[in-house]
Amino acid sequence: MFSDAVTEIGIDQILRMLRKRFPVIVVVTVLFGISAFFYTFLIQQDVYQAQSTIIVSSTSADSGTGQLTVNDYNLNVKLVNSYSVLCKTDRVLEQVISELQLPLTTGALGDKISVTSAKDTEIIHIAVRDGDPARAQAIANSVTRIFQSEVAEIMKMDNVQIIDEARLPTNPVAPNRVRNVALGVALGLMIGFGLAFMIEIMDRSVKSEEQVTDLLGIPVLGSIPKIIED
Repeated sequence: MFSDAVTEIGIDQILRMLRKRFPVIVVVTVLFGISAFFYTFLIQQDVYQAQSTIIVSSTSADSGTGQLTVNDYNLNVKLVNSYSVLCKTDRVLEQVISELQLPLTTGALGDKISVTSAKDTEIIHIAVRDGDPARAQAIANSVTRIFQSEVAEIMKMDNVQIIDEARLPTNPVAPNRVRNVALGVALGLMIGFGLAFMIEIMDRSVKSEEQVTDLLGIPVLGSIPKIIED
């Protein structure tokens, strides 16, 4: 009976617990919020993104018209997937590292590069993220140029055209500092609630007549008042 009463927690008990442990919740939430603020504003570095755009486009030499046929278009769209993989091969990345004298391995450089294509189009976007905006621009343009030459070398096709070269980024794309601080506060709030519940569950002391009645199911016949000395 006693153990069952202890494990049953009503809404009124939860509200009383929250009021009683409110300072614990506030302190934990504030600590996590401050920690997230200092980490994201003072430790995390800005990340910039530079992006170039290319198109896979060629016309059939046999047509004699110099116009793009349906077969040419379908072939170009199919080649986009192959070209997206070729763009990040060691053969291309090693040349980029050599050209720009980068202190990076091909794996580390590859992690900075993302290659995407719009569905069912001939357009490929080459994006580079780096803490240095000028280096991000240089890498993106170098990858684009070397990739274009490698397509002609390996595929024996001259069907890659540069639409937009990467421009110097002026604003960082990461980190999202406001979101990080908000997540820190939310995490602190959840941990604060959890800690408050844990403290309350581990606290087996009886501090009021209402608790005695709730736990034992019997009325309180008398109590000893607390004497405050002047």
